[in-house]
Order: sequence, then structure tokens, then C-alpha cells
Amino acid sequence: MYRLMMLLGGLLLVLSGRGWTAPDAAAAFYYGESIPWSELTLYDYPVVEPGQADGVPSRLRDQTFYAYVSLGEVLASRPYFSLIQPEWKLGVNANWGSILLDQSSPELRELFLEQVFAPLWKQGYRGFFLDTLDSYQLAVTDEAGRQVQREGLAALINAVGTRFPEARFIFNRGFELMPMISAQVDAIAAESLYQSWQPDKQAYQAVPEADRVWLLEAFRKSREDYGVESIAIDYAAPSQRDEARALAANIATHGVIPWITNPAIDSIGVGVREILPRRVLVVHGGNEERVWELADAVRYGLMPLQFQGLVPEIKEIDEPMPTGQLRGRYAGIVIWLEKDGIASPDFEDWLVTQRTAGVPIVMVGYPAVDPLGPNGGIFGFQGRNNPRELPKAISQHEAMGFEAPLPAYMPVGEPLYNTQVTTPWLELVSGAQHYMPVAMTEWGGYAFNPYVIRSTLPAVQGQGLERWMLNPLTFMRDALKLPDMPIPDVTTENGKRLFFAHVDGDGFPSLAEVKGYQGQPDALVMLEEVLKKYRVPTTVSIIEGETSPQGLYPKMSAQLEHIARQIFALEHVEAATHTYSHPFFWYDSQENPTSLYGEEGQLRLPIPQYAMSPEREVAGSAAYIDNRLLPPGKKTRMVLWSGDTIPTPEALKVARENGLLNMNGSDTVITRSAPTWTLIKGIGVPKGDEYQVYAPNQNENIYTHEWTGPFYGFNRVIETFELTETPHRFKPVDIYYHTYIASKNASLASLINVYEWAQKQDLHPVFASDYARKVLDFNDMAIAREGDRWIVKGSGELRTLRLPSSLPFPDLNRSEGVAGYREDKPGRYLHLAGDKAIWQGEENPGAPYLQQANARLTSFQQLPDGLRFSLQGYEGLSFALANVSGCQLRHNGKILSPSRRSGGVYHYRSARHGLEELRLQCSH
Repeated sequence: MYRLMMLLGGLLLVLSGRGWTAPDAAAAFYYGESIPWSELTLYDYPVVEPGQADGVPSRLRDQTFYAYVSLGEVLASRPYFSLIQPEWKLGVNANWGSILLDQSSPELRELFLEQVFAPLWKQGYRGFFLDTLDSYQLAVTDEAGRQVQREGLAALINAVGTRFPEARFIFNRGFELMPMISAQVDAIAAESLYQSWQPDKQAYQAVPEADRVWLLEAFRKSREDYGVESIAIDYAAPSQRDEARALAANIATHGVIPWITNPAIDSIGVGVREILPRRVLVVHGGNEERVWELADAVRYGLMPLQFQGLVPEIKEIDEPMPTGQLRGRYAGIVIWLEKDGIASPDFEDWLVTQRTAGVPIVMVGYPAVDPLGPNGGIFGFQGRNNPRELPKAISQHEAMGFEAPLPAYMPVGEPLYNTQVTTPWLELVSGAQHYMPVAMTEWGGYAFNPYVIRSTLPAVQGQGLERWMLNPLTFMRDALKLPDMPIPDVTTENGKRLFFAHVDGDGFPSLAEVKGYQGQPDALVMLEEVLKKYRVPTTVSIIEGETSPQGLYPKMSAQLEHIARQIFALEHVEAATHTYSHPFFWYDSQENPTSLYGEEGQLRLPIPQYAMSPEREVAGSAAYIDNRLLPPGKKTRMVLWSGDTIPTPEALKVARENGLLNMNGSDTVITRSAPTWTLIKGIGVPKGDEYQVYAPNQNENIYTHEWTGPFYGFNRVIETFELTETPHRFKPVDIYYHTYIASKNASLASLINVYEWAQKQDLHPVFASDYARKVLDFNDMAIAREGDRWIVKGSGELRTLRLPSSLPFPDLNRSEGVAGYREDKPGRYLHLAGDKAIWQGEENPGAPYLQQANARLTSFQQLPDGLRFSLQGYEGLSFALANVSGCQLRHNGKILSPSRRSGGVYHYRSARHGLEELRLQCSH
């Protein structure tokens, strides 16, 4: 490791003090693995170790990221080390095992320019953090020789600036170089203003007053003489978060940007601006299903985490766990085990390390450490004898017995007690023995079987029978110690619930029984009776193997392709593929590419002479649609997963690399006969570097008992829509069906009834691809807090934040990127105008704002006397403004009158789908 890796890290912030105000800028240093690129976008000067990545992600190359470069020393691990000639070496830094470099050599400077800076520039870095600028002093002691070194360093920096005129720099110290620098220097950083880390003692140590006075004066002079930022990095243990905040506040009083981090620089530390981590590590184990995606941690655990704004990262308990400091990078760790005693000693030791660092830990199902082993005591567990008398509850949290009452017979599950409990959720007693199967603790919380999920019928398992024994939202929030914060929300935009339809192409050639269409493909019925009559944004997919001349029905192909072309020609229809051979079991099909049958049954459609491959299924079928079925200007946008809807990572990668969004999977089918949140699933699942977006709810195949009847069963999806709206808006409205729903009178009638219901609701139409982009943006959105100010940044696809009741709505006069808000059931929604928002709360904000709209904001501007904004949607506009008493709304100079008023909210309607340059002018 090099010196700065032991001395710098984290995120650097804009502060003010003592009569000097820093510009509104921030910086970040992060040298660990798994660079948190999204979080770093909140900062103006994000610095990373380039050796930890292949380059700046392409989606973020419009932002300047700074690559760490050591100019005065080089480690043997650097790729250019072998090119260093003996005559360029000044000596060795024994503390770090690095070679001291002679930057007075023109040849060495040329090597750095071509072999270090040029490759980094190609990787997308537009800034450089220059370290070891004073290392020459270890080998050169005379002033003349040192001046030669300084001139050489300055010459290299200026040469980089000449070669790359847009390049920007941050120095580690190097104050003495500034008079010779013509390149753009943004800041000078220095470590240890108040507290340092002493590697030889492995201890934190207070900085002597004389050293602090010298550094503060050097900072002051560099700001005044050169206009550069001052950055101070101090050190504190990751578990001492409150102490780190106090230290940052003290540094801020000097007008210096503070960052407090750990010595290894592999955590996100603390400054005046602080990242609120959203990633949560979900560890599962003991699942006996055929694929890991069916583990309880996925089926049940994703929803309560994602609904509260968290982004799961999933690991099997036997996989290697993340390295480095997780505090600040992760909101916590959730370990959901389906078997007892499966944690290895290495995993237990890793978990103890995280507990020591203060990372919140949640155990679900079974203990994640041996409660009677050496690590059990570290988590406060104590063993108890099995009860000899019928246990009874003496303490029960209000969130227990959530969907079903606790059983009359109270099994203790694991016979354990815990001495580190902060809030008991369920305490049982049997004789003199006390047991605690559910509790909040100093380190997080736990809930052990059978008090997590139970079947309503003893010893019988099945979909719809399971019930949450505790409120999963409350449990996860309390156990992870989640702060009150804005929550990215994929269900809503501009205050209205999202609405779209998507169609799996199964049964495109099936012959209809519907009156007037007997003997015709049901795809024709869908076209004429549904798609032409309900102009809802709809994503329609087809299975190439069913429609193409080389498929299963070559004699029908011409007719089927003609119908498909008519469907895709509709303006409100976007194209998707439902694959080539419709794999029924993706993992098995991929593992057995030439087999038609496997352990689970038929693996795919029986297309002759075909060996299954993800490329042919996804990219090949999309190319078929593009080339044969789409009108000019349209492209296939999505792949809608087929069969078990559990695609492999390889299939997901093919989709991503070919520009296709993806969706389908999971089983959100809550109904009034099965009113359980166990049937409300998450929004998607990560699979390594890929991500599967789940469908918000399920199709008629589920509601008709796998197409066995009743065929009018799809009517019950309305119950799902209603139960995922109240008491919480868990999901958008997605009318999801197969082509074959149009083949029968009863099923077609049910579909039309669902459309009619949807048209009576107050919804915001979008395409399925729009929704998928929101889910992906959900995963990358970063949130930071700076006092009472919030900073949020994403890609601009997701435009809604849900605010808890404890956070006030913003004052739009002191906000950027916020268009308005809506406060009524089932949530408090904040509307974003673009990819970034900054605001402060106000108890009674008085500025005019957008209260709701069924269209996207394409522009928004807060003006001294009102607003200027534009809307674009998929149907006639419906929007509302609030706090507009004494204001007039104009479009193209014409005053628009509200269609109605509701209290202080003015509602407007237009038959047009979009209005540009709406102007609200207020006299007050």
C-alpha cells in the first residue's frame, strides 16, 4: 500500500467559517474495491484509485472523476513499474516499500505522460489527484537539488495540462509548486488537521497545535493567492460515527472542507455532507429450491427492504463476503437462513468484524452465529433449556401478530435469551426460564422461526397460505436503525400512480373462440378488441418461434406477421421480444442446450435442429422483430422473460449488451382471499453485475389457475391493484396478460373489465420500458444530507421521492430541481424536475408548486414571480398547481382557466398530450 492509501479517504465537503465562505463544492476520496460511483456523483471532486476499476462507467463520463496518481514514488504493483529505468530512481521509501522517483528526468516525465496519464484519460478520467509531491525530500537534502525536483514536477503537471487542456488537478500538499503551475488546480488536500493515524503505533493521535497552525496558514495562503479549495482529512474509527461528525464540524469552523475516514480509505466516511447508504447486504443460506432466486430472502425479504429505499446486494452464505469497511457503504446486513448451524467459522469471524465496526446486523430465521459458541456471547446470546411447561408471552410488540394472531401454543423455536436487547419484541416465559425469539439489540435485531412467516394451516405450505407474524416494514426499519430520509419511489410520478400494460406473446397463433373471430388467431382479437380500443401505453412481445417462417407454424407465418406489423404500427405500442423458443426453465435450458426435456419437464418449444443459447433467444429474436415486423423509426425495446421468468445472468448480460431493457418474474398476486404481504414481491433482483426487473404484478395465467379456469379469473387483478395501493402504494398498475387471453369470451371480457376499471382511476400512463428505467435508476440513486439540506442525484428516470411524516416538504424558493409535492393517502410524494435535487424543509412552504400531473416534466424553472414548465404525456393532460392564489397560468400568451378548484389546489385539463412553456405569473 502506498502512503495516501493509509492517509486519505472519503468524501470532502463544502464548509464555511471565520468570515470565509467556501464555494458550494464537495470532494470525495475512495480507494477501496467496489467503487461507489453513484454516491460519488454527489461531489464535485470525486477521487478514486483507478486500479480498482476498468475506468469511469460510460453512463457517468459527463462528470469529472479524479484518478489517483503518485508522482514521487512508485510501487512494484503498478503496471508501468517495469519501465522505470535505474537512473530514474532516487532511493527507497522503507516505510512503504516504494521507489522514490527523479522527476527532473525528461525521459521519466515522458513515460508518465504516455504510460500513466494518457491511458487514464482514455479510461474516462478528466482529473488527477497527485500524491507524493514531496517524496523527493527523503533522498534530496540540498535546496538546489530540491528546487530541480520541484521544477521537474511542475514541468510534468504543466505538460499534462498542455496535452489535455480540460484536465484538472488536486494536489496532496505541494503548496510550494503552485507558483510554477499553469495547469488548472482545483484544490490542495492535506491530512491530519486535528487527528492523525500513526501506522507504527496502530493508533489515532491528536495533532500538535503548532502543526495545525502551520497547516491552517498554508491553506489560507493558497486560497487567497491561488483560489483553490482547502481539504483536510482526519481519522477516526468507523464505529465512532458521532465523534467523526463532531470532528468534521470543528474543522469546518476554519473554512476548510473536512473529511473523517478510516486509515485504509476503504469506507465512506463523514463530513458536513454525509452519504446515507442505501445498499444492504442480503445473505441467504439453507435454501433447498432448484435455484437460489427462490430462497426466502429473495421471495419475502426484498419487498420490505426495497420499499424502504434500500438496494439489496445478494450473497449466498458460502460465497466470499465484501472486504474493507462496510460502515458507511452499507446500510446494514440481513442474514436470512432457512437451516440452523450452517454459518462457517470464517463467516462468523467476518460478521463479528462488522459488528465491531458498528454495521447494523439483522438475523432472520436462524442465528447467523453459533449462539452457544465463542461468537454467540459477542452478540449477547445465551442458551436456555427447552421448556418443561407451556410457554406464554409476557411481552409482545405491537408489530407482532401482524397478519395472523400468535398461536395459542407458543413454541420457543431456538431456546435462547439475549443480554444485549434494547427492545424486546416477543418475550416468552416457561417456569423460571425466559426466552426471546424476536428482539431489537445493540447491534441490530433478530427474528427467529416460527415468528417470521407461518402457514395458516399447520404443516401445510403453499402460496397464499403464508402470513407475516411480524410487520416486516417496521421490523427491518428498526433492526437496521434506518434514519428518516427521502425514499426513491418507482410507483409514482408527479404525484400519480404509474399505469401501463404489457403482453407476453404466448399463444399468438392460437385460434379464437370469441364470437365473430372463430377460427382466427387470437392475436387478431387482441388487436381489434383491445389494442385499438384502449390506447394505453402497451409493450407487446412475440415469440419468434411461433410467428416466423422458420418456426413451428410456417403455414400461418404470413398471417401472424401481418397481424404483428399492424400491432407494432400502433403509436401507443412498443415492441418487445418474448424470446425465440420460449425457455420454460432458463437455467436448465442453458445447461442442456440440445435437450428438449429435463428434470423439471419440457425445457422450451420444440423448434427442430435448435440448440438453446442466450444470444439467439434474446438478441437474435429482437433482431428478427426489428428486421421483419417493425415500422421505420421503431426498435425492440425490451425482453419479457418467458417460462419460469428466472433468467440466467448470461441472458441478462446479452439483453444489456444489446440495448434491451428486461422485465418479468416474481409473483405479486395479493387478493382479498389471500390478503398477505407475503404475496407482494420486490421490484427486481441483482444477479452479479446484471439486474432483473420484476413485473409489478402477475398475469391471467395465475388468476385462472394456470389457464384451467375460471377463465374470467383475471377480474381479480383489480383486487391486487387495490391492495397494493392501500395502506401503502407498493406497486404501479400494470395490466399484464398473454395474447391467449383474447381467445375465450370470458377471459376477453375480464380483460376489458380491467381496462375499464383502470380508465376510471387517476393514473399516470407510461410504457413498461419507462418503468424498467425507473427501477434501474432506483438502484443507482444517491442521497446525502448536509445539516437540514438534502441532496439527491440519479439518472433522471426516477422522478419521485417518498417523504416520511417527520420530514417537512421543501421551500421551493430555496430548492433546486424540485417541482412540487403531493400529500394525501397513500404517501407524501416529492416531485423531481430532473436528475438532481437540493432542498431544505419548510414547515409551511408558501411558494407555488406542481401538485400533480399525469405527464412528465420536460422542463421546469422556478422564477421570482412564478413558474415556467413543460409537460409531455401519453394522454390528455391533467395537472394541478397549488399556492397559486393571485397567479395566472398562460400558454402561448393565452390565459388558461382551471377546470376546478379543491381548496388551494387548481386543476387544469387539456386534450393535448403535451404543452410547452407553460408560464405561471404571480402578483405576490
